[in-house]
Amino acid sequence: MLDFTSALYLGPQALPPPPPGLALTTGRPAVLDHHSRAQWVAHAVARRQGLEAGELAPSSLHLFWDVFGLVPARGVVLLERSLYPVGRWGSLRARARGLPVATFRADDLPGLARLLHAYQQQGRTPWLVTDGWHPGHGPAPLAKYLRLLAPHPGATLLIDDTQAFGVLGARPGKSRPLGQGGGGLLPWAGLGPLPRGPELLTITSLAKGLGVPVAVLAGRAARLAQFRRRAETRVHTSPVSGWHAWAAEQALRHDARHGHAARRRLGLRIAQFRRAMAGLGIRPLGGYFPVQKLVLARTTAALGLHQQLRQAGLNTLLLAGETRPGVPEVAFCLRADHSAADIDHAAAALARAARGTDWFSSPLSVVLRHEPDPDPFAP
Repeated sequence: MLDFTSALYLGPQALPPPPPGLALTTGRPAVLDHHSRAQWVAHAVARRQGLEAGELAPSSLHLFWDVFGLVPARGVVLLERSLYPVGRWGSLRARARGLPVATFRADDLPGLARLLHAYQQQGRTPWLVTDGWHPGHGPAPLAKYLRLLAPHPGATLLIDDTQAFGVLGARPGKSRPLGQGGGGLLPWAGLGPLPRGPELLTITSLAKGLGVPVAVLAGRAARLAQFRRRAETRVHTSPVSGWHAWAAEQALRHDARHGHAARRRLGLRIAQFRRAMAGLGIRPLGGYFPVQKLVLARTTAALGLHQQLRQAGLNTLLLAGETRPGVPEVAFCLRADHSAADIDHAAAALARAARGTDWFSSPLSVVLRHEPDPDPFAP
């Protein structure tokens, strides 16, 4: 089976054997653990994003739970409506503290501006929380969020950068749409912290781009110091294991040496897939990003396509529909270790499905072919 279900976008990394005597755990809570390797990993991730400091944790859920404990007593949490569930789970901490939590749509900036104004009248400081890149929707309008937050003293923009980190980087262009360096959406969008203006924080799992299940909170050094003092999970849970911290360090060093070539291969596979789909009259959602979604007209078509691809030796994802609630989406997770032949095989299977069914000939397919693509560099 050809696997198109894994989010290891740069492909699996072959790590060297771990050093002898590496402890899995010290038996101490995270607050008492000061391992230099974990600190190196956290600061390396922060520097890639253009931020000052970082803190390593076992998961993004640990970080989301604790970071909402930093929202001021007169704060308000504004969640982008399609925020990944882990961020929404963390926001329950804010609700438990009695803070207002509201949602907004990324495509309704006037509505967000009205929401910000209403809470400003109540004397509340906004914390806006968003995914950096949402598969199927593309990049969050971070620059516009920052402009809307600018008139609000103490405002914070908190970004889940898990999808983009390791894949997207600085100075994207027509010939290099993924950019350079793999630092995530902030360098890809040309953004960074300003001397005056909203504070930037990121929460980034390394489980996708770098293949290690740990997470980093990054931002201003003063904010990270406050986080370490107040984070409850650091008192009541274990730190990142020695093995995971070592694996994250190795993954970052490996990516510094070989990541450029992997991102180039990944970009070639994405372009190849999208060209093949265009030749079939199909326009997948996802732009120039590894997750490519096919939206079909009805549930039976999506289920039928998923099964037919499986019979052809292709393992794909069946995702809950966002474009049409109740109609699943068939998704391909493309990786740097996929070959050109793998993409050709997938395209041939989709061509057979298109010829033998009416799954791709509905009015919805025509609409999708003419909708704006979230990718500014789409072929």
